[in-house]
Amino acid sequence: MKKENASTKSVQEFRDAVVASLGAGSAVLLNTIDALVAGPRPGSPVELTLSALFAYDWSSLYQALRRAEEQLAGSIAEDDWLRELRAARLNWLKDHPADSPRKELGPWRVRILDASNYDRPKTRTVQVGYVHGAEGMKPGHGLSLLSQRVGEGSWTLPLELAWFSPQSDPLSFGAAQIEQFVKQHGWLPEQVLAVDAQYTVASFLKPVHECGVPLLGRVRNNRCCYLPPPEYSGFGRPAVRGRKIKLNDARTLPPIDARAEWELEGGGRIEVSRWDDLRVKQWPPQKLILYRVIEYNADGQRRYKRPLWLIFVPTAVQFELPTPRQAEAIYDERFSIEHSIRFLKGELGATCGQFNGLAAEGRVQVWVELVATAFWLLWVLRDLAKANTEKLPGWWRSGKLTPGAVKKVAAGLLMGFGWSKPQPKARGKSAGRVVGTKIEPRKRFKVYRKTA
Repeated sequence: MKKENASTKSVQEFRDAVVASLGAGSAVLLNTIDALVAGPRPGSPVELTLSALFAYDWSSLYQALRRAEEQLAGSIAEDDWLRELRAARLNWLKDHPADSPRKELGPWRVRILDASNYDRPKTRTVQVGYVHGAEGMKPGHGLSLLSQRVGEGSWTLPLELAWFSPQSDPLSFGAAQIEQFVKQHGWLPEQVLAVDAQYTVASFLKPVHECGVPLLGRVRNNRCCYLPPPEYSGFGRPAVRGRKIKLNDARTLPPIDARAEWELEGGGRIEVSRWDDLRVKQWPPQKLILYRVIEYNADGQRRYKRPLWLIFVPTAVQFELPTPRQAEAIYDERFSIEHSIRFLKGELGATCGQFNGLAAEGRVQVWVELVATAFWLLWVLRDLAKANTEKLPGWWRSGKLTPGAVKKVAAGLLMGFGWSKPQPKARGKSAGRVVGTKIEPRKRFKVYRKTA
């Protein structure tokens, strides 16, 4: 019974922290989060208002989104209710630590940065650009996600889900996002940022390194690295870099500094090699750690034609380097963000808010943040689901506590701990527009194209 009470208290504490940071229209926005959690998946914000858990009229939702958008700051460096909401969620997570990570990670805790698309294929009244997605380049908005790994499967909580303009790009915006996050919340030495290949360039690595954030990411197999510069001979200009190394040419690789190999359940094995001091052309003073991951099938043949190459950028106060086994496990955790993004878009409707007009960008930011908070609420309800497994169907008890599984029983869990549908007060009918009011047509935009 104690576990039940502790889980119920945890849910209530999270909801109280969220509603305290939402500002104007907090009751409607919190009700929206509850409706997103309970489902079914919405095709649009209007469709969400048809949920049995939503207590207001559809126009109340749009009015709450408008009021929340008007209170947003002009940039990520300024303080607003959005920053308070993110801080409230993170403070709750510190008070309720996540599950123990995989033992292969050792002391490391994984955070992930990635970019995603918010398709807007038909709009003409909103400024959009071509954004890369799973189906290629399409008109839309760009989203930058900073997430934290908290559990197995798709449990990767979005710490920040930020919209960026068509004139910006994921690298510059992501670096600024990390900088502001570190200023507000700090960054522990054992927390490592895992990224994909588009982020492992000097223009992103330098500002992130200056923030004191250790980073591990994938690099292309045709990248070139360099050995440290040799000692100065006393004649001519001192060398900036040493001998050139081509990752796709094994003959140029120096001797291996560390190596690990382990068996897989299916009979295969993984082999990881490490080089402790390599450099890149655009950032020669910085020492980088290079890893090569090769996976073999049970018959001894390589599973993939090319190996996986990873680099690790240590900080000035780095307490240790990831072992070959830990480096492979850290990057393996990065793939979880792909599943969480798919869940946010598919099951919670992160990209179903097709808003128009000059304020559309701000309303998109408000909408995706509500969806991100709904994902957090599913994680909070997970402990409550564990404490009430005897009340759940037999088919569910035998499965895993995935986000989708918790979403199926979320309505029952909310009702079970005492949640009730809000009772909004009637405000009467609006007086409407003044007679003779003329509405100017919305401004039309062309899709923004970045020039080389």
